[in-house]
Amino acid sequence: MLQAMRSGSKSPVMKVFLVFLAGGFALWGVGDVTTGLIGGSDKAISAGDESVSPAQVAYEFDRTRRNYLPNATTGEALQAGLLNELVGVLSRDVVFRAEANEIGLTVTRTMQRQAVAQEAAFQDESGAFSEGRFLQTLANAGLSEETYLSQIDTQLRREQLTNALSAGVQQSESVSATLAAYELEKRTAKMISVAVTPETIAAPDDATLAAFYDGAKSSYDAPILRSARVGTLSPAMLMDQIDIDEADIKDAFDLRIDEFTTPETRTVRQMVFDEEATAATAFERVQAGEAFNEVANDMLGWTADDVNLGTLTRQALDESLANAAFNATAGNVVPPVQSLFGFHVLLVDEVNAGSDAEYEDVRDQIEATLKLETAIDRIYDSVADMEDRIASGATLDEAINAAGGSALTLTDISRRGTDIDNAPLTGDAGALATDSIVLDLVWNGDVDELSVIQEGNDDTFYLVEVTDEKESRARDLSEVKARVIADWQRGEAIAAAREEATAIAADPAQFAAIDATEPFRRNGLGLDHAAARLIANAVFAVDSGAADIVETGTEAIAVMAVDVIAADSEELANTTDLVNGVIQNAVRQDIVNILALQLSQKHDLSFNLAPVQQLLIGSSAQ
Repeated sequence: MLQAMRSGSKSPVMKVFLVFLAGGFALWGVGDVTTGLIGGSDKAISAGDESVSPAQVAYEFDRTRRNYLPNATTGEALQAGLLNELVGVLSRDVVFRAEANEIGLTVTRTMQRQAVAQEAAFQDESGAFSEGRFLQTLANAGLSEETYLSQIDTQLRREQLTNALSAGVQQSESVSATLAAYELEKRTAKMISVAVTPETIAAPDDATLAAFYDGAKSSYDAPILRSARVGTLSPAMLMDQIDIDEADIKDAFDLRIDEFTTPETRTVRQMVFDEEATAATAFERVQAGEAFNEVANDMLGWTADDVNLGTLTRQALDESLANAAFNATAGNVVPPVQSLFGFHVLLVDEVNAGSDAEYEDVRDQIEATLKLETAIDRIYDSVADMEDRIASGATLDEAINAAGGSALTLTDISRRGTDIDNAPLTGDAGALATDSIVLDLVWNGDVDELSVIQEGNDDTFYLVEVTDEKESRARDLSEVKARVIADWQRGEAIAAAREEATAIAADPAQFAAIDATEPFRRNGLGLDHAAARLIANAVFAVDSGAADIVETGTEAIAVMAVDVIAADSEELANTTDLVNGVIQNAVRQDIVNILALQLSQKHDLSFNLAPVQQLLIGSSAQ
C-alpha cells in the first residue's frame, strides 16, 4: 500500500515530507507507535526548543493519506505503517530546526522565492515560474501557501547544515567512467541452436531403467497427500435467487445514465502565451491563413507534439477552455482564452458527437449489476446462517447447500496443490487446489474437522473438511515406470544436445555462414531470445572469436562472441556523470543520516505518539 506513496515522492510537494523517507522511523529507534514515550501531551515530537503537536502530526497523516493513499482508510494506513514513516520524516525536521535555531541559521524571502521558482512543477511550458501552477499544485495537495513556505524554510535551513558537511564529498571520475564503460559495452554474437528432442530417444532396456531409477529413487516418492471436501459460496452463486423489480432497473438506468452515455469530445490543438497581446498576434496570424503548427513553432518553438492536446471531453478542460473549445466548430481557431496558465489560442480539429444509451440496450446489463450488488450485500447474512447451522451440528454439505453454495472433493492433493506426481489438477478442482486460502485450510486443519469459514477474493467464502491423509511413501518402479522412462529420455536428449553444441562451439568454421545478432548489453537487452540473459552472460565472459554453450532445458546453444562495441564518447560522458552523481548522492545521504542521528541525541529527541493515534482512531470511528 505504501508503494503508492513512494511512487508519488517525486512530486514537488510530497518531497517536502518524504525527502528522508528511506531512513524513516527506524532511524530513531522507536518501536510500536502506541507506546507513548516521555513527553507532554502537547508535544508528539520534540527536540530542543522545537516540537510538533499531536494535532499537527494527525493532520499531516490524514492529508498525506488522502493525497497519496486515497483508497486506504485511516486504519489501513496505520496498519501499513504510514504513521511510522511520517514520524520519521517529521522527526528529522524537528532536530534540524532545533540545531538551526541554536546556531542562528536564517532563511531570507529571496532564498524562499528562488527555491520555489526553481521547482519544475511550478513552471510553465517555457520554464518560467507560474503563480497559477504554484497555487493549483498546492491546492491539489491540500497545502496552504503559508504551510508550504514553512516547509521550504525548514528544508533550506537543513541544507545549510548538511551542505557544509557533504560539499567535500567527491567520487573519482575515473572509477565512475570505468563503471559506466563496463555497463555500456555491447557485443554481437553468432548462435547455433540444437533442440532437445526426447521423442527421438529410444526407451531404455530394463537394466538401464532400473539403474537410473535406483540412482534417483527418492525423487519419485509419493508426498503426503490429503483429500478434502471444499464448500464455496460466492455472490455469483446467489444471483439466480434474486429478482429485481423493473422499476428498480429503470431507476438505476436514470441514476447511472452517465455510465451508458458516450460524451461529446473535441480534438484540440493549443498555443499558450504569458501575454494576451502575444496570443492575439498568434490568433491573427492563423486567421490570416498561416498554419497553426508553424505559428506555434515560430512564436514558441513548439513541436507538433507540444501543441496537440488530444481528444478530450468537456470535463477534462478548465471551464473557460471547455466553453471556448466546445462552442467552436471544427476547423476554426478560437480567440485568446485566459486560464490559470496564461492565454490560450485553440484550434478544434474534429468534433465527435456523443450518444445517449437506450434503456433496452443496457437493461440486462443493469439487471445483472443490481443482482450482483444485492448478492454481495446478502452473502454476509448467508455466511452468518452457515455458521449458525454448523454450530447446530450441520455437515459441510448441508450448510453450504442451504446457503446456495456448492461443494466438491479434492482427492489426494499435495501441499502445493498438485497430484501425486506433482502435476496440476484440472477443471474446477484444479482452480480450487491452486487457491492459497483453500490450500491453507486443507493443510492447517485436522482430519474430519470442519474449518472456520474463510473469506477469499471477490467476496467468496470457503469451508473445508479434511476427509483423509496419506503419509509419504516410497514407490515401486512399476508404479512410476512411464514417468521414469520419460525422465531418462529427457536426460539423454539433453546430454545429446549438449554434446552436439559443444562440438559446434569447438569448430569456428561452423559459424562462418551464420549472421551475427544485433548488438546487446551484458544484461541481454537488445537480444531477441527467451534466454537473452543466459546468452549475454556467456558471450560477455569470453573474448571475441571464442565460443561457449548455453543450456535452457529445451535447447543447447553454441554461442560465439563476435564484436565488442564500446560506448560512444557522448553516451559514456553522460553516463559517467550520472554514475558519479548517484554515488556522491549516496555518500552524502549517509553523512546526513549520521548527522541526523547525532543531532537527535544532542537535542534529546523524544516522542509521545499515543495522543496522535487516539486522534486518528477517534476520527476514523466517527
